[in-house]
Amino acid sequence: MRPLTALVTDGEQRPALAITRSLGRRGISVVVGAEQSDSLASVSKYCARRVIYPSPEHHPGAFERWLLEFVERERVDVVMPVTDVTTHLVANNARALSGLTATAVPRFDAFESVSDKASLVERALQCGVPVPRTLVIQNRSGLSAVLDRIEYPAVIKPSRSRIRTNAGWLGATVKYAANEADLLRLYREVEYLACYPTLIQQRIVGPGVGVFVLCERGQLRSAFAHRRLREKPPSGGASVLCASVALDAELLDQAMSLLGPLGWHGVAMMEFKQDARTGQSFLMEVNGRFWGSLQLAIQAGVDFPYLSCQLALGETVDAPLSYTVGVKSRWLLGDLDHLLIRLFHGEQDLPEGAPSRLRALARFLQPIGPGMRYDVISGDDPRPCVHEARQYARHWSASAARMGRRWIHHAPQPARHITAVK
Repeated sequence: MRPLTALVTDGEQRPALAITRSLGRRGISVVVGAEQSDSLASVSKYCARRVIYPSPEHHPGAFERWLLEFVERERVDVVMPVTDVTTHLVANNARALSGLTATAVPRFDAFESVSDKASLVERALQCGVPVPRTLVIQNRSGLSAVLDRIEYPAVIKPSRSRIRTNAGWLGATVKYAANEADLLRLYREVEYLACYPTLIQQRIVGPGVGVFVLCERGQLRSAFAHRRLREKPPSGGASVLCASVALDAELLDQAMSLLGPLGWHGVAMMEFKQDARTGQSFLMEVNGRFWGSLQLAIQAGVDFPYLSCQLALGETVDAPLSYTVGVKSRWLLGDLDHLLIRLFHGEQDLPEGAPSRLRALARFLQPIGPGMRYDVISGDDPRPCVHEARQYARHWSASAARMGRRWIHHAPQPARHITAVK
């Protein structure tokens, strides 16, 4: 019998590497797809084959056609999308894919309902799940109607992290405003804030807690939780250092009160912030796909990629009854970025109580404690670490070259001595 074949998308992403290692170690033949031949996951020894596909972000239609043709021709057993964009496209083509391969993704309407942050806030309020005070506007023209109701500091979130346009997918990130002048400047200068729906929210300062679940048609099959210790950027973003923590029963109930009625199928990440002043937790967002710190869950004993594979194939999900609390996982180069941002960039977006630059440096350099693991570094699979280090060096080399060109362009020019023509 031939081994099971799984197609993992978005090979340059850390969760793609975690999925590749998880499935490859269990004897599943992993095909890694990406927009280029070499990617973080494709250089892993657990990648059996690498393929190049059209850009899901810039050419989504071409990617959808490629996906349907590839899984049929190559007899792919399971498709594992990784990012918001590829999960959106797989869910949107679920009916066509169902006769060709297996997937464990939510219904398209369910995925859309949690991906749209404005819709999520409304749904959370209906379910009694606490969210930060929120104002929603459709574009810049709606700003004047809410200006007198905004509390500062404020968080400005695009309603969607990825916005589909006629030219492909537009990436959109969270911004911060310390006062009204900051807010007005952002809506003047940032195109996606000016043109698309956005949320203006109360800023919650405190530790971030992630609750991660695997569901089967709305029924919980496995769960895990971690606490964020450092993020990139430091103002709030991707976790670069996190630790497994015990599940908070109340937060898990809130997660399922949102996902259960949607008949959620597959993985989801619920991001909460715990207010440092009151201790109350607020739902910040839901990601209906694999998350950046996926490797930590695997290291702590919850192998979400393999459980998702079982779910996709219609097998009994062999979920563990518990996991190890206190395991830490570090994305080393992401943590280095965190440090560099703290040392060399402004501090206007940092939350109250953020450590000083000196303390941030000390924490980065502190000795490795017990239970520390790494997202990318692996003794039995070193090539992804080498690949990431090379990409990181190329990025900084290119950045230095650009800065050098700008300096030369703007540097004062020596005076020219003009000799009069006789």
